[in-house]
Amino acid sequence: MSFFRSETMAYYQIIVPKESAWEVFNEMGKLSMVQVVDMSPDEPHVNRPFYQYIRRADEVISKLNVLETEMLKYKIKNLKCSDYQQFLERITLYTKDINQSEDKWFDLIESTLDEKYSQLIEQIQNLEQISVRKNTLFEHKAVLIKSKEVLGPTYYTKGRNVAINPQIGGVPDQQKVTQPLYNLNYLVGVVDRVEANRFKRMVFRASKGNAWIVLSDIEYSRLDSSLETGNLDSDKSAAKNLDKQRTVFLIVYTGGGQDFLRAKLNKICDSFNCAKFVLPDDPQLLVQKTLELDRSLDECDNLLRLTAGKIKELLLEYAQIQPQLKISLLEMSKLLMVKEKTLYTNLNYLYQKERIYIGFFWAPKHVEGELHHMLHQLSVSQSNTSVGQIIELEPPEKVLTPTYFKINDFNYVFQEIVNTYGIPRYKEVNPGMFAVMFFPFMFGIMFGDIGHGGVLFVLAFLLVKNADTLKKLPDFAGLMQVRYLFLLMGICALYCGIIYNDFMSLTWNIFGSCFENVPDSEETVYIKGCTYPIGFDPKWYIASNELNFFNSFKMKFAIIYGVSQMIFGILLKGVNNIYFKDYLSFVCEFLPQLIFMCITFGYMAIMIMLKWGQSWEDRTDKAPSIINAMINIPLQGGSTEGKPLFDLESQESLQQSILFWSFLCIPWMLIPKPIIEIIQHYSGKKHDKKPSKALEPKDESKEALLPMQSSQKSINQSALAEELRLQLIQKEKEKELKRKQLEEQRLKEQAGEDIQQKDQPQQILPKQQEQSGGHGHGHEEFDIGELAVHQIIETIEFVLGSISNTASYLRLWALSLAHGQLAKVFFEKCIGAGIVDGNVIVLVIGWPIFLHCTIGVLMCMDLMECFLHALRLQWVEFQSKFYKADGIKFMPFSFKEVLTNQPKDQ
Repeated sequence: MSFFRSETMAYYQIIVPKESAWEVFNEMGKLSMVQVVDMSPDEPHVNRPFYQYIRRADEVISKLNVLETEMLKYKIKNLKCSDYQQFLERITLYTKDINQSEDKWFDLIESTLDEKYSQLIEQIQNLEQISVRKNTLFEHKAVLIKSKEVLGPTYYTKGRNVAINPQIGGVPDQQKVTQPLYNLNYLVGVVDRVEANRFKRMVFRASKGNAWIVLSDIEYSRLDSSLETGNLDSDKSAAKNLDKQRTVFLIVYTGGGQDFLRAKLNKICDSFNCAKFVLPDDPQLLVQKTLELDRSLDECDNLLRLTAGKIKELLLEYAQIQPQLKISLLEMSKLLMVKEKTLYTNLNYLYQKERIYIGFFWAPKHVEGELHHMLHQLSVSQSNTSVGQIIELEPPEKVLTPTYFKINDFNYVFQEIVNTYGIPRYKEVNPGMFAVMFFPFMFGIMFGDIGHGGVLFVLAFLLVKNADTLKKLPDFAGLMQVRYLFLLMGICALYCGIIYNDFMSLTWNIFGSCFENVPDSEETVYIKGCTYPIGFDPKWYIASNELNFFNSFKMKFAIIYGVSQMIFGILLKGVNNIYFKDYLSFVCEFLPQLIFMCITFGYMAIMIMLKWGQSWEDRTDKAPSIINAMINIPLQGGSTEGKPLFDLESQESLQQSILFWSFLCIPWMLIPKPIIEIIQHYSGKKHDKKPSKALEPKDESKEALLPMQSSQKSINQSALAEELRLQLIQKEKEKELKRKQLEEQRLKEQAGEDIQQKDQPQQILPKQQEQSGGHGHGHEEFDIGELAVHQIIETIEFVLGSISNTASYLRLWALSLAHGQLAKVFFEKCIGAGIVDGNVIVLVIGWPIFLHCTIGVLMCMDLMECFLHALRLQWVEFQSKFYKADGIKFMPFSFKEVLTNQPKDQ
């Protein structure tokens, strides 16, 4: 019954010496059944003893992520871990095989990585510098080539008093210059390609049209091919200066006394981050410069190749497969560091006193034997060291016990549906158990169709069947978690579709019909004694009152189902009251709520079924209206207006009794409980202050703290533990005293007294209450006014909620009707006319439209709509009857959980 109620939890104290703390917590992390309590939640992490280990682990993980990123760039395979539990088991065996202590992995990985990482970063920086240098050389050469093409051979004539060839460089006709010759100056370089046009406009405006500029894009094909030979195909952006392609510019402007124009153009180039180059004045110098650039480019290619090879060599060391672990060295190192970080994080939750650590943790009661066995095994393996002890204690009075359920692949998704709304209280009836039954069935009522439900069932069945294969694919990881939910949703939709006899707006006539046609007439008559085997008779789908019939049935069935589910929810509330021995709530809340729901809306559901069970043929005018009958109970004292479902006097007498008891239930829910609680409070029978047993062992025959081990290897630490225990008790008393002082100060402020620093206590008080464990049920300060208001709200919410919740279940009817009508419209408008008329063209055109509408609207949009409405009914209408949703989830210290949920996008 661990899924019906949460597992029985126990509160333990752990006392462990410093030299054994790592080994003990390492085994606890593998056990995955211990939630360590933070002893100093307000203390900054930087002040805790193992902060430096956590910081070092983060640094190592960050460096390993850099290596992983580089492996992706160089297309080096990094074999990941697929089973983390198996990894934890194998790493222990692997450590024993190489005669190494498991706690030494941290230092070994860190020291080895530091050296390799430094070499890698140095080589990456060299590669970037060489790539940038090569890029610069390539751009310089491109500038020389483009400039020579634009200026032509006349640029190298003596004196450089030349006219620009109007046929080269695209000079407009109105700017053609032949005589006389002018003294011209040149400015060449490269600019970012995306800024080229804006750069051209700026030069034109700054020179007022007196400068001529030519732009020409650089072709990077040779640069890219050289990089590919250097095995840097995924890092071309580095050689292109972070993927910024450049454009050659040539600015020609008149010389002479216009030095201000030269300065203005240079400022514009600097603002656009342009690289400027100098043009050689001699053709021979141009050739020599070009050859020099070619040689430098070849040298850069060789250096790139060598540097890339060195980087790959370093990365391949971490890509090596560890035979016994079947993962890469990088993955092994990363998993071990994540594990170490988690271990030291939990060690930080302990309280340190000299050379021992003392802390508390929650664990399921059934694992107590495993915990003691674990300590025994460690004591055997470490014969020279004490491994500490575990003592079960009474939990602190105001600390909530965490809620833990045994979860498997099947019930995981249903429990998550419940947890999304709120965590169940400890030992409260778990709605997740009933979500397995109710949630898929409510979805099936709304989505009922043989075709659509069958498609969903087949897809979910394939997911379940191929789960082992699909789990290994990252894209299917999320879908695998909900495969059983989809399977049950498909089964329920298929079943309801069979009941509706609806296959994508078509009916199946498998068993014939219980109606026969009247000769020479469009009417049908019922065949006496005939019962259709399952679902609806296909004749109803061609009847003139088809829509009215299905409307009536689905609406009334939704009411019957909703009332039944709400009554069941109230019964579960009674089960909770009995389990927690809350007999006051059982008598003053459960009983009147159950009676009220049964005699009002339960009576309405019975009336619907009684009306269904009678034949109203030839006396339809005598058929009573269920809605009018329910309205007449409070308005006309239970009158049936002469249209009873059974004996007139009996029904009216019954309805008068219903009216009396329903009105009686309201003060029954409202008045007795707060009065009894007030009497109990002031008589001292409730809220008696008991001394906290947070730090006291359950067995009074034991000493406050036993020696850690009874054998000779034990060390005497009971005195230190006892001292620490007294300190913690004193700390708790100080917190309680401070909380009371703040509460008194808050009450004085509310009374209107002028107290300085009014806001400070109000800000501190919630924090103090949270530290003392006040979570809002069972341990608040007694307030008569608040108690009365709370009971009034609870009563009004239940009475009005009974009406609104019943009406809310009509969404089952509305969504079911909408789904069937949408399928009918799509079929008739897309391919129905083509089938009737035998028009092939309509079928060819309409079939793809029908298929897309079915998949897009019905199988996607309508499926999501039905899912959300079923979620609403599960959360609000059903769970609100018995579910408080204010518990805390059991969060175990688990290596497997941490490794499974670590970020995958590194």
